Amino acid sequence: MPTHEEHILRILGEATYPLFASEITELLNHELRPGAAYTATEVATCLQALKKEVGQLPDGRWMLKRLLR
Repeated sequence: MPTHEEHILRILGEATYPLFASEITELLNHELRPGAAYTATEVATCLQALKKEVGQLPDGRWMLKRLLR
């Protein structure tokens, strides 16, 4: 079973534009069963921990670093 971080990286990898943490949270919760709901704060904390793989734009949206180029 994929980890929370793997789900977030996959969501960002499939996105066609940068996403806010709240948007990632909505997508994540939509995919997971109702009992596994995450908050935007939890997702933002996870994004901070993934700084090697993801980057934050000045407006607060997130995307994979490999797509920032």
